Amino acid sequence: MTTRHSILLVSALLALLSCQNINVGADNRYGYSRGAAVVTVPLETTDAAGVKSVPFPVWSVHDGTTLVVLLRGVKENVRLIGIEAPELDQAPWGGQSRDALKGLVEGRSVRLVTDARKRDHNGQMLAYVYAGDLFVNLELVRQGQAVIATVPPNVAHVEEYQRAQAEARESGRGVWSREQPLDVMPDCFRKQKMRVEC
Repeated sequence: MTTRHSILLVSALLALLSCQNINVGADNRYGYSRGAAVVTVPLETTDAAGVKSVPFPVWSVHDGTTLVVLLRGVKENVRLIGIEAPELDQAPWGGQSRDALKGLVEGRSVRLVTDARKRDHNGQMLAYVYAGDLFVNLELVRQGQAVIATVPPNVAHVEEYQRAQAEARESGRGVWSREQPLDVMPDCFRKQKMRVEC
């Protein structure tokens, strides 16, 4: 391949990537890389209502607060902001929470709305998830399948979460069930597994 062909091929690739809102460069503000090249994927667009969001198909659901979406053909872990679900080994609540999230998003495309902090310490995308008009994070709290886990600076929906959790608790839904309430909150459960007091 000649140098001219190489330049044309690179130019065509860059043009294609820019059409898909994927920029190859040194900017790694979202911490996402593939091989030697750094790929920066914009996490937000603005819809007709002025809401910054991105619609992507759901690939799978890992647990009650983590799902995988196809972000321009690449699998991306998404952690729901502001909530925490029982761990999968907290039977039966962990499986129930995962199944509740699956019921809300499986087979659908979702919009992802980010807050001030866009990634967690593990590099997962942090997002408020919407399936159509349904605010999934809030619905999981309302169903009692997740509890509030506020981590500043991502605090945009704290008051809504508080109202939904109070409603779930009063109604005895999910982890607040009067017959079988969650015995240990998820954060404490993780600490206990590492033999740390909570």
